[in-house]
Amino acid sequence: MPFATLNGNRAHYEVYGQGDPVLLVSGLGGPAVGWLLQVKDLSARYQVITLDNRGVGESEMPDLPSYPTALLADDAAVLLDHLGVTRAHVVGASMGGTIAMELAIRHPRRVRSLSICCSWAHGDARFVQVVRAWMGLSPHLSLEDRFRHLLFPWLYSPAFLADETAMADALKRSLAYPFPTRPEALARQGEGLIAWNGTRLKEISRIKAPTQVLVGKDDILTPPAFSRALAGMIRDARFRILPGAHAFLLEEAPRFNGALLEFLKGVRK
Repeated sequence: MPFATLNGNRAHYEVYGQGDPVLLVSGLGGPAVGWLLQVKDLSARYQVITLDNRGVGESEMPDLPSYPTALLADDAAVLLDHLGVTRAHVVGASMGGTIAMELAIRHPRRVRSLSICCSWAHGDARFVQVVRAWMGLSPHLSLEDRFRHLLFPWLYSPAFLADETAMADALKRSLAYPFPTRPEALARQGEGLIAWNGTRLKEISRIKAPTQVLVGKDDILTPPAFSRALAGMIRDARFRILPGAHAFLLEEAPRFNGALLEFLKGVRK
């Protein structure tokens, strides 16, 4: 498994397929393995790069009070340097969307296009309180209870939650991963996420990369209003609402992947 030292931190990454590079950036506490349903479809046409953000998956967890969004974006930029990638299409989900935007702000020449999924520029007080609840309760719950009772109700649509087979499969996949996210990493990423929230509105409005903003119609964590407002900040951004909730890249993977491929195909070289 490939590793690279990114700003002093040993990080795990993977590269799949050949073609124009596409960097997939994960959300809060999410390891890169969560993108496998996207990797399967995208790698037939593109070189797909995934990264375990610091603290999660197989990447090291440095002993810092928080992992600022700017630092996570710089980690991604150093990974592109390590791989010899000059420019990449960048796809970010949830917190990964904030990292993708920060990458476009701090390293604009590295970003060929942006796909910002189930994300936000300025989350409201309820959103912040939910993140803080995750951070505070995770150390006191078993891994299964964390997924089943703390995270899943915010991630999946009512239809998915009512499907016992789908829920069992999602829980089985979550528990099978051999490198579960530690509560300390969730807290440190969460602190960086909250500190970034609402602070980059002017800079986001200056993003020039071709951009699409995607959100699930049943998303109650980062509702469509967040994405609609975000799309309105970026010139000529394309806004689409798809079926599913916050985890629509898993729940509605074929439709989500289709939207990504359609957008990427239309980006000029």
